[in-house]
Order: sequence, then C-alpha cells, then structure tokens
Amino acid sequence: MRLETYKSNNKFEAEISDKLTSSDLSNFRELLSAIKQSTCKVIVLDLSNLDWIDSAGLGMLILAKELAEKEELELVLRSPRGHVKSLLELGRFEKIFSIEA
Repeated sequence: MRLETYKSNNKFEAEISDKLTSSDLSNFRELLSAIKQSTCKVIVLDLSNLDWIDSAGLGMLILAKELAEKEELELVLRSPRGHVKSLLELGRFEKIFSIEA
C-alpha cells in the first residue's frame, strides 16, 4: 500500500494506491488513528489508483466505516476502478458506503 494524505478545511483525504492486502493492516490502523486525531468531519478514501484489494483489504474498509460511524464522520470511497470496483460491487458495498465515481 502506498498512501498519501491531505487535509483541507474540514476534509481528510487519503489516496491509497497499489495494493491493499493483509500485510497493510498495521499501516491502515495508523491511517485510522490519523483520521481520528485530525478532527475532520469528512473522510475521503481515494481508491482511483488502487490496483488490487483482497478480502483483508475489504475488511480494512469496514474498519474505516466503523470508525466513521463511531466518531460521527462522513466517509466516502472515491473512484474505485477495475478489480477494486468489481469486488465492491460484488460485495454490494454501495449499500453501506457512499461511493463517488
């Protein structure tokens, strides 16, 4: 997983690229901690450059959703494509996430 984060106004954006797999759990937990500490109310996980995600990666997105609900944050998944988009559709993630094209 490659990760870049940006904060502006009341929005925390994280661009996640390459792969999101079980080996990224520790780094993803650090991202969740940074989100919580940011005090931003809108969280955008930009998936436009994410090429691969496995079941553990999908679970990490669920962890982000749980954090957002607990902290009363708005969470958006931005621009999933290819394999990632297919898995999100197969898992019907649009029912639990706000997904922006």
